[in-house]
Amino acid sequence: MIVQPEKMSFDNKKFSMILYGPPGVGKTTLALSAPNPLIIDFDRGMSRVKAQHRKPAIFCNTYEEVMNDLRSPDIKDFETIIIDTGGSFVSFLKDWAFRTKPDAITKSGQFNSLKGFGHVKSEFESFTNYVRDTLNKYLIYIFHSVEQTDKDGSTQQRLMCEGAAKNIVWTPCDFGAYMQMIGEDRFVCFSPEQEYFAKGCHGITGKIRVPALRTEDSNDFLTRLFAQAKANIAAEDEAFAPIREKYEKAMVRVAELVEGVHDLVSADAALAEIPKLDHALTSKKEASAMLREKAASLGLKYSKEAGCFINVEAT
Repeated sequence: MIVQPEKMSFDNKKFSMILYGPPGVGKTTLALSAPNPLIIDFDRGMSRVKAQHRKPAIFCNTYEEVMNDLRSPDIKDFETIIIDTGGSFVSFLKDWAFRTKPDAITKSGQFNSLKGFGHVKSEFESFTNYVRDTLNKYLIYIFHSVEQTDKDGSTQQRLMCEGAAKNIVWTPCDFGAYMQMIGEDRFVCFSPEQEYFAKGCHGITGKIRVPALRTEDSNDFLTRLFAQAKANIAAEDEAFAPIREKYEKAMVRVAELVEGVHDLVSADAALAEIPKLDHALTSKKEASAMLREKAASLGLKYSKEAGCFINVEAT
């Protein structure tokens, strides 16, 4: 279904996010600050999170076990699914492909990198779509970072992940944040720099300091950040409201004019009137299309040379 911009609504939008950085900066604890999270602990790292910040978790031995849990009714009350880590998730998918896809195994019984990672990539994408679109959850992928050097010798931080999954996760994500220590403070960085990839939107950009958590503090940083992003979307919509109202008013009059077309004379009258309306957005283009469609149903067509409608039979 085609939806025009003036009729779009993002009130129920769930964001997806990549959170990556070096070990020990608090990525898992930060991810757990998202709205009502459930973490899939592929990395067995929950024990490193302070007890007061732990949340419900899925501990699993196979990818199939994860999907069984995600399809259970117990999932409906959670708002966020966290993958910790994306690199370990790929290892689980490799095991799944090795066990279930015959062409993922070489004749010598080894993992077939070409065919096997094709299955891994496809399933990674399917999993992302299922959580984000079917379950309608916030989705956070945690990755460790790995330091690389480009051709000029500059240091770059990249996702630590085997195979092509590290390249496909960026496209569907709303946010991509590199987490780092600057002095004694932790920051999540949403604007790309030479050193790292990042991705921001909806007014969430740049480096944002992550406050140190005291025992009495609520771990809600990402919950508040997502709320701010939604507030920014709402503010944009509110600023857009007068334009949308102008569009709707124009389209009501267009509908009246087109409805009144029943012959050559009335078609030309509508043709002259439509440009005089106070148009907004796509109203003028839509009006032209509606008028031509109505005229065609009456055996009329617009003549560019004459600047008016003519009978088809007369041509």
